[in-house]
Amino acid sequence: MARSEAPTPPPLPLLLLTLLSASGALTGPVVVDQKVSAILGKNATLKCFVTVKENITQISWEKQKYGTTDTVAVFHPKYGISIQESYSGRVVFTNPSSKDATILITKVRFSDSGNYICKVVTFPLGNYQETSTVIVIVEPTITVGSGPEPLVDGANATVAAVCTAANGKPEAVVSWESDLIGEQELTKISAPNGTVTVINRFKIVPSRFVRKRPITCIVSHLPLNTTIRIPYALDVQYAPEVTMMGYDGNWFVGRENVQLKCKADANPSPSAYVWSRLEKELQEDLQIENDTLTFSRPLNHNDSGIYICEVVNIHGHRKKQTVVQIKDPPTTTPLCTTASQMHSLTSLTSLDGLTPKIQIPPSTLASVKNDSLGTMIGGVVGGALFLMLVIVIIIMFYLRHRRTFRGDYYTKQYAGTANPEKDSQMNVIQHQIDPYTDYEKIERKLTPNNMFQDYPAADQKSEWQNEDNIKNRYTEGVEIPIDYYEDQKIPNASQYDYFDENEDDLVSHLDGSIISRREWYV
Repeated sequence: MARSEAPTPPPLPLLLLTLLSASGALTGPVVVDQKVSAILGKNATLKCFVTVKENITQISWEKQKYGTTDTVAVFHPKYGISIQESYSGRVVFTNPSSKDATILITKVRFSDSGNYICKVVTFPLGNYQETSTVIVIVEPTITVGSGPEPLVDGANATVAAVCTAANGKPEAVVSWESDLIGEQELTKISAPNGTVTVINRFKIVPSRFVRKRPITCIVSHLPLNTTIRIPYALDVQYAPEVTMMGYDGNWFVGRENVQLKCKADANPSPSAYVWSRLEKELQEDLQIENDTLTFSRPLNHNDSGIYICEVVNIHGHRKKQTVVQIKDPPTTTPLCTTASQMHSLTSLTSLDGLTPKIQIPPSTLASVKNDSLGTMIGGVVGGALFLMLVIVIIIMFYLRHRRTFRGDYYTKQYAGTANPEKDSQMNVIQHQIDPYTDYEKIERKLTPNNMFQDYPAADQKSEWQNEDNIKNRYTEGVEIPIDYYEDQKIPNASQYDYFDENEDDLVSHLDGSIISRREWYV
């Protein structure tokens, strides 16, 4: 089996030719860049690759100028390299050979723009050539500054800032970016060398409130694919805004080291501060230092008055005044300066000498007595109200407890039967009950005949002696007094579940009544 060999890489000129073909360059025996952008003052490269197989005798670069052709540089395989005198020192071959005739132009000038021809001379087939056009690009010089006149608060629409992109080739795009309401004025000036200067002026109605607000100049140069942003802060001039500080309303006779300060917001800064006093002359012993008026002595009543501060700058002057009132000195209680008498421990016979005594003014004692009396009265009233509240709560609790446990024989009330007729009969029986109970009659037992004397025998057994009815016939809502069972006895009580002959089933209740022990615990 034959062994496959790795493919041999193509030669460098052929590889460059393939890349240039893929990028859109002209394909053929001679390959060049059809357009070359050269920046003024920088270097530019003119490519030229040769793919012919014939015998190459010479490769040269020529420039077309005003209908004529001038030789720039020549490469001869045998005689070497030759550079024209006008390009000497500025044009060189980067990799001179019969396959690569690329040249480098340094320090590009305006005169370097034009059409350049790469010509290849072969034998015996003749010449091959391709043209590359050089365009010289000039980067604009960008400046941002204020308008020709200063911005003054209250003036008409004025040029606030100017952004200039000078001597650009081709011309730049200049604009302003701002959140302020303004107007942009665009101006273009062309030069003989093909460059263009673009000027954009931003106009606003000036106000002191837009001072130091930022705006941004944006310059775009499309051939270089660059965008430059330059911020600028507005400067607005205005007359002074004056405020007076220092007087706190507590100036009194004898007070020292007090001052009045005159603060001014102005652009440009104030040039002078003028202090005066309304209807009077300033005292000669006061010190004035620009924005500060100092009282270098203790105050007196003559210092009361209206003081005025006037601030001046190039745009005008503003005044501010404050009323100063000198009060009487505050009254203070003098402290006792007599040294307290010292006692020796050896000479003390009692602790009376150690008891501290504090002298309290009569007014203070009267105030303390009044406060103590008010506190005592408030305490008595509050205690009485609290005692009344406790008594009311106890009474309510007692009445509620008595209503719940009245000594009834059955603590669970009768809820009635399912038969309305029987319910009505039970109601009749309840209304006939004597509300007052004789304690001696409590011991007598009820008989089934007496309890159900108005009911048929079949109903008595089925309704009342049924175990479920016995357990559930008493519910909350209706009370049956113990007096209902008065004068009735139940013989043979052992046959019922309510009693036990072997123990005392009846117990006394709080209100004097007697109830069943079993019903008590149920």
